[in-house]
Amino acid sequence: MTGDMNAREYSTWSRAGRTPETVAQVMAAAARLAPDGRGRLLAPPALQSWPGIVHGGGLVALLDAAAHALGAGDGPRRLEGRLTSSVPTETALDLEGHAERDAATVTILERAQPLTSVTVAAGVTVDAGAAEPAPPEWSAAGREGWPMPLSDQCLACGAHNPLGLQLGLRWDDDGVWARFLPRAPWRGPGDRLDPALAPVLLDEVAWWLGALVTKEGGLTNRISVTLLRPDAAAPGPVTAVGRFADVTPVDRRRIFWRTRAGVLGADGTLLAVATIVFRPGAEYSARQMPFFRARTDPEVFARMFPAYAG
Repeated sequence: MTGDMNAREYSTWSRAGRTPETVAQVMAAAARLAPDGRGRLLAPPALQSWPGIVHGGGLVALLDAAAHALGAGDGPRRLEGRLTSSVPTETALDLEGHAERDAATVTILERAQPLTSVTVAAGVTVDAGAAEPAPPEWSAAGREGWPMPLSDQCLACGAHNPLGLQLGLRWDDDGVWARFLPRAPWRGPGDRLDPALAPVLLDEVAWWLGALVTKEGGLTNRISVTLLRPDAAAPGPVTAVGRFADVTPVDRRRIFWRTRAGVLGADGTLLAVATIVFRPGAEYSARQMPFFRARTDPEVFARMFPAYAG
């Protein structure tokens, strides 16, 4: 695959059964922004979460990469995503970007209506992140737990998505985690991780933290990811983890829930942290629970979502 492949070419190419090379190439083809702040988005199915919808963490990674056209750098940075509406795959949409001082914002629009925006802010220092060590509970050592249900084509957990992380998350009474060796599409020269890994991975962990605490399906509403070491070399496995104890309601009506999670290198170095807002609801469960129930051991599913076990 070449760097100038567009999303329609990628879609045809993917359906032909060929294996994508890197996440960076696919995202560069999907979201193109000119220095004047105008651009287009055409996301291929490989970037989906639910069929036909771009993965929330994938959107944040896409717009982070597109913001480079506005002068956003590759160093430590904070990504603030506002997922106002779902973004469809295989649909041509407008991009609009602007930069001011140490930040750049890129917005996806459909007929002039904003769907999602991401602000990329520089000024994050590794020292500041290192001063806040990962909690001791952010570890997968010795944990067994239960497996999460897998999908087929999700960018994070799709077992058959050749571009995806093919992530096998697990959970226990304390939280959600994954310890895995990132696949070749998520690595660059020198075994450096693609910056897209953290938003995609942490969005997946956060979704399950929110769902298992509230016992409902739902969607990601806000994503804040701090990339402390976005170009870290990680020849060994990485760990993503979050605790149920850190999931808290945002509002009195408990419509929104805030989660916290992090990504650690094999040596325990904190690579990225995220605060992600989850919105649960029975309307989402009505669509999502049949999918999960069909892919989960009945006893495990009853632990996860007791109201829907019948």
